Amino acid sequence: MRPAYAIFTGLVTAILIVFMAQMIREGMYPQPPIPDDADSDFIKIWMSKLPTKAFVIIAISHGFASFAAGLISSLTAGSSRMIFGMIAILIVFIAVMIYLFSYFFPGWFVITDTVVTAVAGFSGVLIGSARYIS
Repeated sequence: MRPAYAIFTGLVTAILIVFMAQMIREGMYPQPPIPDDADSDFIKIWMSKLPTKAFVIIAISHGFASFAAGLISSLTAGSSRMIFGMIAILIVFIAVMIYLFSYFFPGWFVITDTVVTAVAGFSGVLIGSARYIS
């Protein structure tokens, strides 16, 4: 029961972090209303006009969410902390990959976000699993 709770708390934290960052990004760079007859070119044009700051906000939120999920899952898992931390960041990583390839993000951002999410998540797991809790 404790490992399931560890993964759950890590994922809830990650979802809250990404949700808050997306709200900040949406407040700074709102998405225009999409007409009913719009095709994928409409979204591609809008994405190409977004400034780099919008993508940086998204990458930071994914990295921080992955770090938090790995850290919290590792700290609260009890035994086998590394395994349950890795499960949590794997779930976050898969969700980020689905998000990245569902929209028309620039190639540089996809690579950067993938690396940031993986490295930050693994760092969180290493820090969380290295702590000795009796």
